[in-house]
Amino acid sequence: MRTSRLACVGLVVALAAGCSSAGPASDTAPAKPVEKVMAEALDRGDDNRDETLAYWDQVNSALVGCMKAEGYDYQPFIDQWAVDRRIALGLTREQFVRQYGYGLTTLIDYLPPGTRRVDPNRKALAGMTGEQVGGWRGRLERCRKETDGRFGPAPNVANLRLSPEQSARSDRIYGAVDADARVVRAAEVRRTCLEEKGFDSGDARSLRLSKAAEKFRDGFERAVAEAEEAGRDSAALRLADVFTATELAELKRLQEREIAEARQTEPCQWPYDDLYKQVYREYLDKALAGEL
Repeated sequence: MRTSRLACVGLVVALAAGCSSAGPASDTAPAKPVEKVMAEALDRGDDNRDETLAYWDQVNSALVGCMKAEGYDYQPFIDQWAVDRRIALGLTREQFVRQYGYGLTTLIDYLPPGTRRVDPNRKALAGMTGEQVGGWRGRLERCRKETDGRFGPAPNVANLRLSPEQSARSDRIYGAVDADARVVRAAEVRRTCLEEKGFDSGDARSLRLSKAAEKFRDGFERAVAEAEEAGRDSAALRLADVFTATELAELKRLQEREIAEARQTEPCQWPYDDLYKQVYREYLDKALAGEL
């Protein structure tokens, strides 16, 4: 299930919603101060599709060389979730909402150009012993740590691999932003806007749609796995190849509901997002200057 990736469309919104992650300090923590990593991630939050794919091409080239140095093979791979859907489609946020709503039920079978649904390294791993798999994965993790330090955070992706110390520091920065009077006021304006339109102001309001679409996502992912296991390319697989006409009609109703709701709720969200990004940048600048 990919709800968290789909819900955390913008980097700043994602960080505010708690989508950042902490990894073990010994294997995944970048050497840079966390505020520097956060600033780099913010700067790359709106990279276009070509810039994003170019980043991953660089990373993959470095990973291939790093793995080969220890005698391991690695097939370059850009995951379908590495490119934000809106950015992949080249749409403004207003255009995206008009066409796809939140992107929860409307883009289940969408594959951003240049990406893949399934990691091609899976097949090679399936033929290895447990010890070999452990060695391969351990080396890949070390190589990824190197690429993190060399190329910085990935564009469009909210998940930052932070050590516990970095995570604690980042939490303090987010806390300062959340407590800023401007952000507090903007949150209240957003809440009022949503509630006046009859919607829950909580972040979980889209979970109903996500839950309703679960069988379609799960069914499609099963079809993708079956295609890959049979040696067929899953890139061209579409919902119409997987579900009956009755099921597709049910999904169509969900999609219409989602788009109608998002067209009402997202204009309440955008002013908050814009303000949050502005204030977040201010606090990052303070942290970088040693003032926070």
